[in-house]
Amino acid sequence: MSKLFHNPFKEENKGPVDDKEKLCDNICSMLNRIIDDRDTVKNKKLIVWLDSIQPIIFAQYDTEKYRDLVLNSLAQKGFEFEQVEFVMGHPAEDNHNVFKIEDNDHEYIEIANCDVVKQPSVVKKASLSIIEGLGVIEPLQKKYILSSEEITSGRIPAYNIGRGSLVQKDDVFRENHIVFDDRPDSPLCEHNRCVSRFHAHIGYDASKGFFFQVDEGGAYPGKTLLVNGGKTINCDCVNTLFHLQNGDKIIVKNGQEIEVMLVYNELND
Repeated sequence: MSKLFHNPFKEENKGPVDDKEKLCDNICSMLNRIIDDRDTVKNKKLIVWLDSIQPIIFAQYDTEKYRDLVLNSLAQKGFEFEQVEFVMGHPAEDNHNVFKIEDNDHEYIEIANCDVVKQPSVVKKASLSIIEGLGVIEPLQKKYILSSEEITSGRIPAYNIGRGSLVQKDDVFRENHIVFDDRPDSPLCEHNRCVSRFHAHIGYDASKGFFFQVDEGGAYPGKTLLVNGGKTINCDCVNTLFHLQNGDKIIVKNGQEIEVMLVYNELND
């Protein structure tokens, strides 16, 4: 059951508080007086009712920045709420869970069950590294950093994997970011031919994170494999994408031989 705590903020005969920092301090002060076991607020929602503040003033409170400030300030005092919500108005008089601290009709706080389910954090930065000793060839770098910002900002469409930095097929031009050397004087030039110029790419989905998708050049059966969540998948369809998990491996084969193996690692906390 939720509990309503009446009027924690009012200064004597001065009405609602219009100082945001003071309001935050007063919330902490009031919670200190009315709550003994601070663990009881974990996974709960704090609702702050501001009945007499004008809409233009209320809008200054009801912002993501101020809600985060309140949550952080409360957490520093040991009150680890899941969420804070500001409401302009007066709680219902027939709320039988109301607990009055003082007889005043301006400001209230309520501690309620939080029905918001936290979404798992989406990985925004990762690395792609060569596993040495398991293949013949290797890209120009042993480790590449993948950043969601590069894709979501539009600077690049995806992290393209392929042979050569700038490549063309018919009228299609492409920049590769995980690059296998295609220069004729490279000692690995012949071996690198197992990697297509348009081989595969790693994209980004804002709700699910990084994903791997094979392109036309890498979609031959048995040529490109993905160890995804411990399961080995033959990537032979350009229309299928696989959301990457920590420790996944990208493998390029030439017949029965592994030519290169790359491992995907999440860098977010």
